[in-house]
Amino acid sequence: MNRLKCLLLCSFSSLIFAEKSKIAIIGAGIGGSSVSFYLTEKLSKSDVSITVFDSGRVGGRLATTTIAGREYETGGSIIHPANRLMVEHLNRCDFKRSRSHEDGPFIMISKGEIIFQASDGFFDKIKSVIRYGLFSLLKLDYFVGNLLENFDSVYPKLEAGQGYDTVAQLLDAMSPVSKSGDQSNEMTKLTKVSIKQKLQDLSISDILINELGMVAPKVNYGQFPENLHGFVGSVSLAGIQGGLWNVQGGNYRIPECLLQKSGAKLVAASVVSISNNAGTNNVTYRLENEEITEEFDTVVVATPLTPDKTILKVLIDGQVQSFAGSFQRTLAYMVHGELNPSFGVDSDDNLFFIDPEEVVASVSKLIPVDFDPEKDTTLPHVFKLFSREELSDADLSKYFSSIKDKQIIDWLAYPNYSTYHGLNSFRLATNLFYLNNIEWAASAMEMSALAAKNIVNLIVNQPVNEKMPFEKEL
Repeated sequence: MNRLKCLLLCSFSSLIFAEKSKIAIIGAGIGGSSVSFYLTEKLSKSDVSITVFDSGRVGGRLATTTIAGREYETGGSIIHPANRLMVEHLNRCDFKRSRSHEDGPFIMISKGEIIFQASDGFFDKIKSVIRYGLFSLLKLDYFVGNLLENFDSVYPKLEAGQGYDTVAQLLDAMSPVSKSGDQSNEMTKLTKVSIKQKLQDLSISDILINELGMVAPKVNYGQFPENLHGFVGSVSLAGIQGGLWNVQGGNYRIPECLLQKSGAKLVAASVVSISNNAGTNNVTYRLENEEITEEFDTVVVATPLTPDKTILKVLIDGQVQSFAGSFQRTLAYMVHGELNPSFGVDSDDNLFFIDPEEVVASVSKLIPVDFDPEKDTTLPHVFKLFSREELSDADLSKYFSSIKDKQIIDWLAYPNYSTYHGLNSFRLATNLFYLNNIEWAASAMEMSALAAKNIVNLIVNQPVNEKMPFEKEL
């Protein structure tokens, strides 16, 4: 009887004195906001208290700007139709799809000369076959299609609660299974060879690799096929399949929506250090010229930690951690004006510059994020020019005959894959996680959402002897 009485009293005492688990998320971009949402999807809001820190605005590298009186995407702007988690985010937020670029003809230019022009018509397909060869085009299409099919296999595993400690293990989980039932590591192998070498190994023609194979890496990552490993190169090539979309009103609306749905507390502050000692985290942040230190049970870092991207210091048992690699500088020139007719093109053309010596990657016609096909019968001529170097007005006049207005977005957009440093762990220490290691596999909105779902599974599945953060000991 006394034993039963003790058990009842102890259980009642646990209910009274149980505390919410305190979880900090550093970064309010698509990765951090996805972590926040998935946590409250897995755990009751009565069990966790989530604080999201960000010194900028919600959305991180998802951002817009206003030019010519309309709003346009400047950061991460396109989403692939096969990106299941981004589609789910879109639906749960009850948003609509739109497009941030004009689906006009595309033109490839090398050394100032047009070498290929297409508008997705029947005769353009014939021209592609003549120039690149039917078998090379089929091999490229099969390669990209196979990658997307394998990629898709990881979603049910994450949905079932599986968590993977390292980026390599996550890639292995989406690798194909052999006839004998053994899991291959095909996706991980792709990170050990350049996309150029991979396409050559598939006997794809050199002209296709040097032209179509140059467009996607140079436009999407500002880098060349020989500098991108096979996995991130494959992700960039997936865009050639078409159907790309963005969120009506701006992609940043998804992080805003996810944070709102999670009920997380957003603190507009710069985190200067995270100190993890035996699984306990102290987060120091600067708020209105005052430094505040707060203890958290679990911390998820959802912002890059390379020296060129942050001043944040991570200490584990007193030792300052270093994070290798650097990010690629990208300049996006938003131009309200007219294309230079010397190219022999009109205002609806999208220009791709495949010459490696050409610092400009592309000039693309944009449409506003709030585009309404019923109301917007005419649109201002606004273009986005991607360059890896600063351009003078004289440089810009090479591409534009007139410029009414321009804005320059100068940012470190994605990893410089020539500084690639491996597929490391999501777990820096007990109760301390690093989401942006996923970017060394590939930097994309869907990859960040995948890493977020995976990290939440790791948090929920932590062994009892590591004190699951939502089961605190009295």
